[in-house]
Amino acid sequence: MRNLSGILGIVLVMIVNAHITKAQEVDSLMYKAYLMNSESLWEAALDQYNEEWSIEKGIAYYGILNNTMVTKNEKKFDQFVDPALDYLEALEEKGIYRAEAMALRSSIYGFIMAYSPWKGMYYGPKSSGAIESALKANADSPIVHMISGSSLFYTPETFGGDKEAAIVSFKKAVELFEKHNYKGWLYINTLADLGQAYQEVGQHSKAIATYQKALAVEPEFRWVSSQLLPKAQASK
Repeated sequence: MRNLSGILGIVLVMIVNAHITKAQEVDSLMYKAYLMNSESLWEAALDQYNEEWSIEKGIAYYGILNNTMVTKNEKKFDQFVDPALDYLEALEEKGIYRAEAMALRSSIYGFIMAYSPWKGMYYGPKSSGAIESALKANADSPIVHMISGSSLFYTPETFGGDKEAAIVSFKKAVELFEKHNYKGWLYINTLADLGQAYQEVGQHSKAIATYQKALAVEPEFRWVSSQLLPKAQASK
């Protein structure tokens, strides 16, 4: 019996380690996809989770849709938006990273409104409701705070947007990512968002420092080095 217990323990450790290794490999793939704005790499990351229920697959869906906002590929967005929402809703029902799934769903509603502003009356309340529920479900999630910051930053003030509050949320997300020793694409993306929020409220020195911090993590972060940082430096 002891031998059987030992074998089962070893197998369990192997399974856990295999999952961690796979998650790290897929996050590395998403990191490259993010830096390169590569649709093919995003889809390759998504394909790694064909048979599994995981928050990593939900993040890959979010990454694909976020990338279409950069490339202006609405056709690609339409291809993935419904499967992404269905998947995230299933994660919520299964209780798998429920808060993060709700937050990602909230952000995707924001993407829908960005492509089709006339849908704001329907998706605006759904988006705000989802992120509020996510914060209640897990106030210690960096992903939830990252998306809360994005919602506050991109929503017009007349509909509840608040760039000062966005700064607070982005800073909390950065703090929590660092607490978990995570320096992946969501982390550097949050630093870029935090820098933009500082820039919008006229805190140019803090924006520059935040962009420099992002470049210290990833020197090839060209969105920051060629666009965001020069703009902040010119405004100082």
